[in-house]
Formats: sequence, C-alpha cells, structure tokens
Amino acid sequence: MVISGRDNPKIKRLIKLLSNRRARAAEGEFVIEGLRNCSDAAKQYLNGHHPELTAVFISSRAAEKYADTEYLKDLLKLDERMLFYISDEIAGKVSDSEASQGIFATARVLDKELVAQNIVSDGKYVVLDNIQDPGNLGTVIRTADAVGINGIVLTNNCCDLYNPKTVRSAMGSISRIDTFIENDFASVISRFSENGIVNVASVVNSGEDLIDFGFPSGCAVYIGNEGCGMPSEHVEMCDRKVTISMHGSIESLNAAMAATIILWEMTRGEC
Repeated sequence: MVISGRDNPKIKRLIKLLSNRRARAAEGEFVIEGLRNCSDAAKQYLNGHHPELTAVFISSRAAEKYADTEYLKDLLKLDERMLFYISDEIAGKVSDSEASQGIFATARVLDKELVAQNIVSDGKYVVLDNIQDPGNLGTVIRTADAVGINGIVLTNNCCDLYNPKTVRSAMGSISRIDTFIENDFASVISRFSENGIVNVASVVNSGEDLIDFGFPSGCAVYIGNEGCGMPSEHVEMCDRKVTISMHGSIESLNAAMAATIILWEMTRGEC
C-alpha cells in the first residue's frame, strides 16, 4: 500500500518533525533524509548501534530508481513494520530539499547528558558556543567524526542539533559521535574541569599560536559564534587561549573552517 494523502497521521507527523524544532523536542525524535544517510543509519541500527530508527518512508520513484543499490537493500532488511511507501507527490511535499531522493527515516534523539560518566578524562572535545548556522554545525560534527574527537557540546543556545540541514551536512556522523546539549556555559566549564579536561578558547588574536600549541591529553576547544566569536567573559573562564595565525588582511575564518583547522591540529598524529 502506498500512502498518498497528506492528511495521513504518519505523514503529518513526519512533516511536523522535519519542520518544527519544538515538535522534535516534544517527541524525542528527528528525521534523517536521503538514501545514503538513511542506509548508514539502518546499518548501524541493525548492528545494535545508534540511531534507534522508528520508521522509514520510501517514495515510489525511489523504490524503483534505487532498487539495485546496496543502500536500498540495507533499508529493506529492516522489520517490514517499520517500512512505509509514499507517493512521489507526498515525498516532494515532505522534503525541504530541492533535490530530495524521496527517502526519509525517523529516529530517537541522540544527545547525552554532560555528566562525569559520559566524559573521557583524557578525551578531546569541541564546544560550540552560540553557533547559529545549521550547516556549520553539521560540518563540525562531520569533521569531529573524521579526526576522532570524543564528543561535541552545544552551549549558549546553539542552533538545533536535529535541524534537517544539520543532519544532512553531518552525513551520518551525527550518530557516530557523542553529542551533549548544555546551554549553561559555566556548567560546561566546571564539568570538564572536574574531570581533568583543560578548557581552551579559540580567539582571533592574543592567544597562543596554534602551530606551537601543545594540546593536553584531556582537552576541550571552544569555538564561538559566527559573527562575534566568544563573549569575553566566556573566554576568561577558559584555562588557555589559542589563535590561528593568518597572513594578509584576513581577520577571521568561518566558524566551521576554524574548527576544522583546530581539530586537525588537536588530533594530528592520532588519526
């Protein structure tokens, strides 16, 4: 049976989860979109890992177009009670992407509580302080996964971890790296300090040069807002400061780019 009505309760819920942050928070679920992303999630779920999938929606066109791919075959290994087929028209209305592949999955949220038992004392972390662009957030998550960071903390009212653009940009990494949401900045500082983690603020100038910086074995690097960086009071709470030296008249980098450079240096030799 193909679901073709937008008033179908499952479709209404899917649209709500995609478009409404409050709905995602209330339901404790988010949406993964795209053939590769959904397939990756299915493989992890079938192997007993996160994310915990609750439903998969496949459009008629996608079922035909990707029939011979391993990606779709992975999805079809799921319990058939989790699989729902939808019309191409419905798929187009559901997606907020112009190039939708017509495949969606719903999953339980993944973030953890920032408490001692979830913190690795010699681990490496990135803390995002009031990051507002979902694409930047997704890029940092993917980079952190690539270089082996232990976890990501969102603080000071960052954009939504489960925003569809964030999930797409992270390309499956969102379920492979520990994520924490703690809006109170001072609490993040104290919880890391209590567990032997050195807090390092990234600043445009006046910090130690990144090239010569010796990252401690247990370390958290803080990346500030795209437009104005970290508030001075937050910088002062950190133990150390680091700066990316730049040539010419360039004053600063995109937040995701700066995070990528710092995380590479932070883990260089460990990948």
